[in-house]
Amino acid sequence: MTKKYYRVAGLDFGVELQDSADFEDRLGAYQPFEISESVSLLFMLSILKEDVDNCGYNEKWHLLINEEMMDFDVRLYVDNESIYHYITRIKNNPDNWSCLDFTSNMMPLAYRQRGRARFKQIALNSTLKLMFALCTATKDTMLFHSSVIKNGGKGYMFLGKSGTGKSTHAQLWLEHISGSELLNDDNPVVRFIDGTPWVFGTPWSGKTPCYKNEAVPVGGIVRLWQAPVNEIKRLDTLQAYAALLPTILNMKWERQLADGMNASIYKLITSVPIFSLRNRPEKAAAMMSFKALTQNEGRSE
Repeated sequence: MTKKYYRVAGLDFGVELQDSADFEDRLGAYQPFEISESVSLLFMLSILKEDVDNCGYNEKWHLLINEEMMDFDVRLYVDNESIYHYITRIKNNPDNWSCLDFTSNMMPLAYRQRGRARFKQIALNSTLKLMFALCTATKDTMLFHSSVIKNGGKGYMFLGKSGTGKSTHAQLWLEHISGSELLNDDNPVVRFIDGTPWVFGTPWSGKTPCYKNEAVPVGGIVRLWQAPVNEIKRLDTLQAYAALLPTILNMKWERQLADGMNASIYKLITSVPIFSLRNRPEKAAAMMSFKALTQNEGRSE
């Protein structure tokens, strides 16, 4: 077995696989975040046995989440001993599956998987992202579903449901607003450091290969909605909370995790401006959000 360590947003975790070649095949996106060692790990995820016969499913488990994400069926169960079981399958090929067992205090117990190499890579990546989000929820840290643009030394986050144009809006900034650079296109991390919210690049960037071990202070956040016209408004505290909550990966029914997340959301919405943008996928929408986000910074495009 080979162990490697990674640092994302200043927080460390480890992975144990069969040999070093497995890391290049499955976790190549994590290379910019690799560290030589760590004395303080969030968790260590080990795959102790490959291609086991089954995921251990028991009909007495209680189903908490049942979601379809592209070609995958994702389910979260809890058993009578309060152990969670996170199972991912290919919908049309259920012999490709992975299962993570973890405790109510977010410590992984076992990780098993079976199937094709590409599926194993995707499932392991998804599992590490989940464990990172859960293990950091009480550490002033949130993992968002968002695209992030760096501009003028700050990070601007674009949120919204899948298909609402986060990546498209980020691309419009890259094309039309000078000095813009993509930091992450799917799952950035926001963490408070000395009272300031910073947004970090991560190994999780969706379909866009953008794995940058960089961070900038959060300059503002925009929740996107598709619309026939471009309209932007700044959200009040309650509206901002409602806009951010669905975009943060967390198990909101676990009291400790929910309390940590809610405290972080409140700090964020009282630290940076939050906007709602009804928009068309065009240059004018990007210019509108840029002006709103930077109007108090004395900058212009």
